[in-house]
Amino acid sequence: MNILVISRTRWSELPRIRHQLALLLQKKGHQVTFIEKCDSFGRKVRFYESNGIVIARHAELYHHQLKPFALLQRIYSYYAMRGIKKIYNLKPYDLVVNFNYDYSFLAKAFPSSKVITLINDDFEAQAKPWMKNAIKSQLAATCVDSDAVLTVSIPLLNKLKEYTNNVELFFPWCDELYQKPNVSHSRDIVIYFGFINNRIDWDIVHQLLKRDVKLRFVGPINESEAKVKLDQFTEYSNFEYLTARNFQELDLEDVCCSIAPYNINIESIKACTVSNRAFRLLSKGIPVIYPDLPYIIKAPKEVISAAKNVEDYIELINFYRSNFENCQPMIEAFLPEHSADVRYSQLLKTIDLATLPST
Repeated sequence: MNILVISRTRWSELPRIRHQLALLLQKKGHQVTFIEKCDSFGRKVRFYESNGIVIARHAELYHHQLKPFALLQRIYSYYAMRGIKKIYNLKPYDLVVNFNYDYSFLAKAFPSSKVITLINDDFEAQAKPWMKNAIKSQLAATCVDSDAVLTVSIPLLNKLKEYTNNVELFFPWCDELYQKPNVSHSRDIVIYFGFINNRIDWDIVHQLLKRDVKLRFVGPINESEAKVKLDQFTEYSNFEYLTARNFQELDLEDVCCSIAPYNINIESIKACTVSNRAFRLLSKGIPVIYPDLPYIIKAPKEVISAAKNVEDYIELINFYRSNFENCQPMIEAFLPEHSADVRYSQLLKTIDLATLPST
């Protein structure tokens, strides 16, 4: 198939599920075009190629959170559709996979294509106060006008069911087969791998450092306040920050586990069930500790666990440090049901069923 993936993410960013899906489809022999984050000016469509995938970018009239009224939404949609059609006219597509909450116009733009929308974040919870109602209505319209809807977490599934019955869970997956790590190596490092921003609970991080936990943060810094925090933490000899931008650059030989110390007081965080970074780490035998999220994926303690407070984090870190080798059989047994082939089969089934009524 010729497949168009539409997102608001730069292809060069730390990989997320939209990159993961595009690469999976390309690996399975499909021709993939990936629309990345739009330019804020100009009319010319830009193209380049990466890993056999065509990356395209068109202009955006104004930021998508600056359209609280229907008229502004229609103007924005017209301009975005015009940019996408310049891409569409170069190559017809059998399937459109949309990651944008406000693209209900896609059914009109691609009348002969199947349109599947994948909602990977709680856009309503993240919205600016003046945009919450507008985002809710645009999200509802996008879901209704899609042939099928996929989503990455249980709370998002429950929310989207308010708009359409044709929605199902579609978790991230493990790109690589499990590789047993070196269990004889000394492991006392706790790693955080991902975007470094204010979604992190900095108080938990600070308390772990004060308790002599050896922390290694790896990933791009997205916000100035996060950089200030990291600069403060460098005063601790047990804190390390690395700038590796992709998973292949990570040295995990001395790592006993990973943490995802998100701030659970942020409403959008509660929508998390599991991240694609968790599966990447698990494929290398690294267990993952999440905060005590209400819908975290069910897994044995040896694979994925949850911490309510700093004492829980300490207890779990000590558990993984002492039982790293014993955790490996459980991790290896957990991953096959979350493989790339399993998700690809699910996607093909969804495409086959996408002609069913969406409401």
